[in-house]
Amino acid sequence: MKLINKNNNNRRTHKKQLNIALFTAPLLLISSFFSHANDLVSGTDLQDSPLSLSLTTSLAVTINNSVQHLVINQYGIRNQVMVNQAADMVNDINIIQNGMHNKANVVQSGANNTVNLLQQGDGNLVDVIQEGDANIANIIQTGEQTFIVHQIGNEMLVNITQY
Repeated sequence: MKLINKNNNNRRTHKKQLNIALFTAPLLLISSFFSHANDLVSGTDLQDSPLSLSLTTSLAVTINNSVQHLVINQYGIRNQVMVNQAADMVNDINIIQNGMHNKANVVQSGANNTVNLLQQGDGNLVDVIQEGDANIANIIQTGEQTFIVHQIGNEMLVNITQY
């Protein structure tokens, strides 16, 4: 990002830290962007602060006629999502994170598994590992909550709401 200082027409580059979305079929890592502000006008005393970002990612990957579905919606700063889906399996992941410092880690190595996650507020953490077929995890967390589930087997259902 480059801004032009109108007072002396010198270009100043602001530092921008970027956590990159990493695509390695079928691994996906998505993290919020944040940036630091510097003085834009001489004599203005601005503080460094992370910027807010709304990020919506929808991905459908087809491997050998099997479709992996991934929908991620993040609003806030320093939210992170790590997803690892095994190839040749049909799995669905829907993640919404609103707030700051929320983290979601999802691993799916079976077929027809589903994770529906809503994290609101700050400082939530969820780890979901699904090994087997037709497992479902529905999780809602609001503010500084942690939930870890490891579903080993078939046709398991987990419904969690934490406030």
